[in-house]
Amino acid sequence: MMTSVATEGKLPQAVSLQGVDPETCMIVFKNHWAQVVKILEKHDPLKNTQAKYGSIPPDEASAVQNYVEHMLFLLIEEQAKDAAMGPILEFVVCENIMEKLFLWSLRREFTDETKIEQLKMYEMLVTQSHQPLLHHKPILKPLMMLLSSCSGTSTPTVEGKLVVLLNQLCSILAKDPSILELFFHTSEDQGAANFLIFSLLIPFIHREGTVGQQARDALLFIMSLSAENSVVAHHIVENTYFCPRST
Repeated sequence: MMTSVATEGKLPQAVSLQGVDPETCMIVFKNHWAQVVKILEKHDPLKNTQAKYGSIPPDEASAVQNYVEHMLFLLIEEQAKDAAMGPILEFVVCENIMEKLFLWSLRREFTDETKIEQLKMYEMLVTQSHQPLLHHKPILKPLMMLLSSCSGTSTPTVEGKLVVLLNQLCSILAKDPSILELFFHTSEDQGAANFLIFSLLIPFIHREGTVGQQARDALLFIMSLSAENSVVAHHIVENTYFCPRST
């Protein structure tokens, strides 16, 4: 339900933010989020005793989709100065917006279609944003929750989008190893094996076709990191069957 975003993996950019006052963007973002919260709480049994779990009316689902789509565009296009967080990103982090959206979807009909939509959304966020979003745990944690929820899936379409995102994440890690520690800590929070990305890639490395190639390419990024990072190397040796130890 999160958002259908654009089929081709790009947000609709009918509106250019060039020359738009950042304060105006912030006001629009907050207003959109307020409308989303109103709809989510209306259908949340924890907030409304008359609400039931399940799908919501199509018109309201479409409204949330449109609001979130525009919010993502504003977040992706925001440019901060002097390595500081932009006001929209700061609001997303402080309000824990990404986790709230994910948990709300999880409590409802978390279908393969929903997983695909969210995988596309995060792929856009991490590849198109002008700010290093993965440095912030309130964005990284729900991403890891999503990845974990896709573990063991047997749907080819979900698998394809999952591997695409994993490949992108590994590419980013190779360019910015400073994010590694956050990935390990977030995996621990999830109760999953350390370095969830590595664990998710392993089932795909012997696949044929594009999925297998992207998984192997992603793994090469990780192996290159292990040559320079003792934490990654230790994890591969101690916690996986990929590199068995001699006894």
